[in-house]
Amino acid sequence: MAPEESEPAAASEPGAGPRPEVPGTAAFGKFMRVLQAAADAPGEASVARLAKATALPRPTVHRIVAALLAEGLLTDEDGALCLGPRLVSLAFRSWDGSLLRQAAREPLLALRDALDETVHLAVPDAGEMVYLDKLESHRTVRMASRIGTRVALNTSAVGKAWLATLPEADLAPLLARLALPARTPHSLTDPDALRREIARTRAHGHSLDRQENELDICCYGMALRGAGGRVLGCISVSLPRYRFEALPPGTVLRAMAACAEAVARVAGAPRPD
Repeated sequence: MAPEESEPAAASEPGAGPRPEVPGTAAFGKFMRVLQAAADAPGEASVARLAKATALPRPTVHRIVAALLAEGLLTDEDGALCLGPRLVSLAFRSWDGSLLRQAAREPLLALRDALDETVHLAVPDAGEMVYLDKLESHRTVRMASRIGTRVALNTSAVGKAWLATLPEADLAPLLARLALPARTPHSLTDPDALRREIARTRAHGHSLDRQENELDICCYGMALRGAGGRVLGCISVSLPRYRFEALPPGTVLRAMAACAEAVARVAGAPRPD
């Protein structure tokens, strides 16, 4: 087999600084890059496409894919590489073991049923927000998101709700290095505009996504707090623009506040006086 060509350094996560080199993790990092690329292109991944997506030599990707297939972490479905049953099982076992997901499950169900709109539970990770849970509306219009979806801090209701909880000592350096991607023409990509939106979120106790992450979809966001006021994560209610404009904000916000209070009780926070 031909010797492998040199490889570029792995890119850091959006919004995060370069990750420190840890001895002995180079091979594992390659495996993770291939797995991530396969997850990002479900049903469309092949060795050639994964090699292009990861900037790894094709022989390297071929060996990694063979090992992942043998371990059940990938599966070959008519030539398309997909996440395997073992990986999916491990992932769902991890989610089910998440204390936050367990604490929020019943309150999220109550929130979804009270409004019959799609709700999300998210936590920050490497300069983005990651959905830990999603409960769909019973209506015919569905959201494109799924558990594990990563969304930008500046375009999502959960992202802005989380940013609004940060003390200035943490917020300022984060905003200084944060990428501000434009997901739609409505996205906030100007740092000053994002600052004003964070201030509005703090003043009102909830965030808004006005078609900033996905066209024709609007969201309300709110932070979840536990004992000692510690921020646990954020929730959002997502709905089509026409229902967002028709539904009184107070109806949504009261239901979200009830959900946040229920999560806080489960997480050990005292009841407010």
